[in-house]
Amino acid sequence: MFTQAFAAESSWNESFWKNPRFNELLVQARAETDEAKRADMYGEMQQLTHDDGGSIVLVFNNFVSAKSKKLGHGDVAPNWENDGLKMAERWWMAEA
Repeated sequence: MFTQAFAAESSWNESFWKNPRFNELLVQARAETDEAKRADMYGEMQQLTHDDGGSIVLVFNNFVSAKSKKLGHGDVAPNWENDGLKMAERWWMAEA
């Protein structure tokens, strides 16, 4: 999301917002392997877009995607995160 919507060179940066610190963090965070440092970098980028960005960002979602043979489900909705937000209703614990 950050690369598409807020990077200075992005064609989807519709507000034409440019912040050198944000772009520096964006490049560094892509290469950072330490998860805590990377989380701090993304946190700072979120704060920069909140304080200085050209768009109103109401919320940053924290969805995690995973795959396991321990989960069972029918057809998954391809056009929504978390199976059309019905994951809790449609998925079950499978026999492993």
